[in-house]
Amino acid sequence: LLEQVAMTLRDNPGIRLEVQGHTDGQGDDAVNDKLAMRRAESVCNYLVKLGVDRPRLLIAILGSVEPLAPNDTLRGRALNRRVEFRVIESR
Repeated sequence: LLEQVAMTLRDNPGIRLEVQGHTDGQGDDAVNDKLAMRRAESVCNYLVKLGVDRPRLLIAILGSVEPLAPNDTLRGRALNRRVEFRVIESR
């Protein structure tokens, strides 16, 4: 999937992305925010290795504030640990 994202960005130089780091609801906010940051940075670093210019990627730390599923099951927590993309500019 990340290779497809990188190819799309390389083919469309006017697109900038917000790379959003998410976590599940376990742990305190400070720990979750650090984890969300590392998660998003890891994705950004990989996209850069695939040829995407770093200034086109903005990191957003969302931690546990936007869950996709309830955090009371293993499956729900797994769904909440993720990275999402949002187009912030498209020329």
